[in-house]
Amino acid sequence: MKKVSFYVLMFLVNTIALTANAQSKNEEPAFMEISGRALMNDVKTKNYAVSVYLDGRIIDSMYTATKRPITFAVEYNQVYTFLFQKEGCEDKVVIVNTKIPEGLKSMQDNTFEFQVEMSETLTKKSKETEDYPVAVLMINKNDELLEISEDYYKLTHKEDGVTSSNVSGRPKSAVKK
Repeated sequence: MKKVSFYVLMFLVNTIALTANAQSKNEEPAFMEISGRALMNDVKTKNYAVSVYLDGRIIDSMYTATKRPITFAVEYNQVYTFLFQKEGCEDKVVIVNTKIPEGLKSMQDNTFEFQVEMSETLTKKSKETEDYPVAVLMINKNDELLEISEDYYKLTHKEDGVTSSNVSGRPKSAVKK
């Protein structure tokens, strides 16, 4: 009787494990890994903070005294605000939209790394755009990747004299090591 109970128990445990494994292979991961780094004059910088907001509430923040990127795990189907702050520099805001477009079955890459150029106070800055994000990141249905909006900066900063190279980024799988 003990042998039969043991085999039944092993069968149930094995069935549950196989079902869980099959489900995890078919489902999109619940989180995306976002890494951000601050630059000064196109050079990696240190001593800056990044705060992450969701629905106007701070959900995470980190300070780094090193030049390494700061990494956060964010859920899909949300819109996050990343606030970069460095003493003596203007705050920089990046909007990260992880909403999956309708019809997209899976993402090619669940990671994204971007860089934000920090700058001292600008002499020529439009009052109308001073609190605008420096970039908006959205999932591209055709490429199945999180990408920086090419049009956002052009539409919001037509006449302020600032270049559109404040933010750069790409999926980590595209980064040459």
